[in-house]
Amino acid sequence: MAKIMGLAHIGIFVKDLKRSLKFYNEVLDFDTRWECEMSDENNSYKIAIINKGSVAIELVEMKIQDERSSESVIAHVAMQVDDIEGMIESLKAKGIEFETKEPVHGKEMLENGSKWIFFRGPDNEHLELAQIL
Repeated sequence: MAKIMGLAHIGIFVKDLKRSLKFYNEVLDFDTRWECEMSDENNSYKIAIINKGSVAIELVEMKIQDERSSESVIAHVAMQVDDIEGMIESLKAKGIEFETKEPVHGKEMLENGSKWIFFRGPDNEHLELAQIL
């Protein structure tokens, strides 16, 4: 049975990834785990995963700010799962509707890629299921 394993990361929208990395690395002593650039048909993104102890943060710079980035600086809370497809089916059975039909497969994210999908909580909070491949 698919399960949530814990917190994967907290996503934060930033205006300047280099500036934010300098702050988190030099002032707060975080380590940069991963950096990449991605794009889809609507936008391009610069992304960094940073961590310190048990805290993981995904910094996201968007070329074109969208509705999500204007909602809040905190973009989303991501929960790490062991079987994203199984978890999707389990949550669909409980009435959860996802923002995309299938999980996104980001081959650029982390060493072996990652899969993720978004949905909303009862107060419209942006939640993510994430599986590191």
